[in-house]
Parts: sequence; structure tokens; C-alpha cells
Amino acid sequence: MQEATHPMHEPPGPPAVPRLIGAGAHVAGPGQDFPLHSHGSWEVVYYASGRARCPIGDETYDGVPGTILATPPATPHAELTVTGYANRYIQLDAPPDRAWPRASFDDGAGSLGRLFDAITHEFLRPAPDRDRDRDRMLALLTEQLDLQLRRAAAERSVGVAEQTVAAAEWLIEQRFADRLRVADLCVELSCSPSALRSYFGRLRGISPRAYLRSVRLRHALGYLRNSTLTLQKIATLCGYDSVSHLSRHIKAETGTSPGTLRAPPVQVSAGTVS
Repeated sequence: MQEATHPMHEPPGPPAVPRLIGAGAHVAGPGQDFPLHSHGSWEVVYYASGRARCPIGDETYDGVPGTILATPPATPHAELTVTGYANRYIQLDAPPDRAWPRASFDDGAGSLGRLFDAITHEFLRPAPDRDRDRDRMLALLTEQLDLQLRRAAAERSVGVAEQTVAAAEWLIEQRFADRLRVADLCVELSCSPSALRSYFGRLRGISPRAYLRSVRLRHALGYLRNSTLTLQKIATLCGYDSVSHLSRHIKAETGTSPGTLRAPPVQVSAGTVS
């Protein structure tokens, strides 16, 4: 039995949570464009890898890793491959004037990427009829997505510089353990090294290389304080050339050596067995 609703007496607050219609994943190789089309619902897409040019209405956006594009109902849009790409898409029933940004970007931790993955996985997961736990899970995840998108709309407008820096941060967070160079990022982001350094300096107050160093340091300190991994293994996992490189970086940033940052070993009391 459904509960009766009384819209005229609802307390003031955010609009009702959108209804999830569908979710899935799409992968396209180079040259496999998705032609111009439209939907009767919102479509929100997360780009996980590769790059596509995405006309939406009168604007065109770059679908690079970490980009979220939201297309309102009845709006023509397409995906034109640049390098091939993979995405996650979610279709939602919501008013056409929903306060979602047309373009937004994931944070460095990949929070929105994990949310898109969770919604897609839960929606596609085989489940028995009337699985109330699944329905509740999808409703909660959809509400979280709505909150994240409305927060993104309220926090900032997106320009080329912000888009480029956000995409670079996402790539660095995913590949910090590799021998990653700023030049490699620029090739993937289709910008010059000088432009990327200028964007980072203006928006973040640091250089791309300094951001990469901070990500590696954060992970290295986490391993030191919360694991028994050897320094050699930590250096490898965090993208350092050697243990001495790791030690120099930690010493320069914290003023102390890696050994002093180790969590003390757990002491196990000896007992008698009866």
C-alpha cells in the first residue's frame, strides 16, 4: 500500500530525488563515434578513460578521464572519438531545469567514479523480483549522485583551465606509481606544458610536478604508518626511483627519516594455555 502524499504541505527543502531509469557502460574504439541523438530523460555520463569530443546542444565538451557530462531531456548530443574511450552512463527522470552542471569533474580520490561504478554494478546485478534491498541501495546511490551534482553546480563554474587541471589531477591520482612526466599528461590532455603549469599555478598555487610529489608522499606516508612493507616495496608502489629517492623526499618534506615514521610494532602479551 503506497503512502499518500500531500505536496501542498511538504516542508521547504531540496527538490525530490530523481528516479533512476537505467545505467550501463560503453566502450568505443578509435573512429567509433556515437551519432547525434536525444533522450526523453536526463543522461549523466562519467568518462573513465580515453578522450571524446562531446557536442551537447550548442556547446562542445572534452570527455577526458574524470569528466561528468549531464545532458537534459530532448537535447541532441553525440560522442566523437579522439583516442577511443570508455564511460559509465546513468539515465534519470528529473525536471529539465534540474540544477546540475553540464560539465563537472571528479575529485582526486575518484569519488564520483566509484559512485558511477556502484550505481552501474547494482543496476546490472542479477536480482530476484521485489528485491527491496537492491531498490533501497539504488535509491540511496541516486540521491548521493544528485547531491554531488548540485554541489558541483553551486561551487564553481567550469572553464578550460579548471577542466584541464581537474583532468590532470585525476590522471596523476591514477598513475602516480608510474614513471609519469608532465609532458605525458600534456599529450593526453592536448595542452602545452607551459599552459598546464600556468593553470596549476593560477588555480592551485603549485606546479603539476609539485602536485605529483604531494600525491606520492601522501601514499608513501600511509604505507609507512599503516603497513609493514619494506622501504623498497613502498618506493616501488609510490613511483620513486629508489629507496634513497623515497628517503630524501620524506626527509625534505617532514624533517625526519622514514624509519622514525613507522608505526610501533604491536606487542603481543604471552599467556598461558590452560
